[in-house]
Amino acid sequence: MKTIEKLVVLVAEKDDQAAFNDLFRHFFPGLFPFVLAIVKDKQRAEELIHDVFLKLWENRKMLTAIQNISSYIFIASRHACISFTRKRKQVFTDEIADELVYTMVTPETDLVSTENMTLIEEAIRSLPPKCLLIFRLIKEEQLKYTEVARLLDISVKTVETQMMIANKRVAAALLESLPEYSSNIPSRAQTAGK
Repeated sequence: MKTIEKLVVLVAEKDDQAAFNDLFRHFFPGLFPFVLAIVKDKQRAEELIHDVFLKLWENRKMLTAIQNISSYIFIASRHACISFTRKRKQVFTDEIADELVYTMVTPETDLVSTENMTLIEEAIRSLPPKCLLIFRLIKEEQLKYTEVARLLDISVKTVETQMMIANKRVAAALLESLPEYSSNIPSRAQTAGK
């Protein structure tokens, strides 16, 4: 049987879907009771695990940089559960707040928001691979700096430095594309692109 490390390499370097399916089948039996214990819903537990693996597939090129894939998958699953639980608690919002948001969103503001999101996503995708991996682990997976440092076998200082680089690049890209918002971007980030 292929080792986990070999499967990770096949997924990351060859986009091997069969190897990815093997990874999923390997981890699912242990992940399911873990996630189910947190969310207390079988269907939701399965959906969350599928979401974690979908993100893994989307970011597969960076998998070989992760030192302990098992820890990463369990930490990502835990964070997915925490995020789900927080969202479930926020479902009970005020009707007034919902109405206020509804009246503030117009086709024009929605278009501007979509354009801004596209600019941000392009700036993020242009980050160097290691910087991108660290940025996504912290911003998307909501891992702590110490967790990322442990997963990637690097120092917390390196994580901090990479996040600073990522934030400055994204801010510089936004400043270049949207100079009218320069007052909203901290001055440290504005000088990063110069």
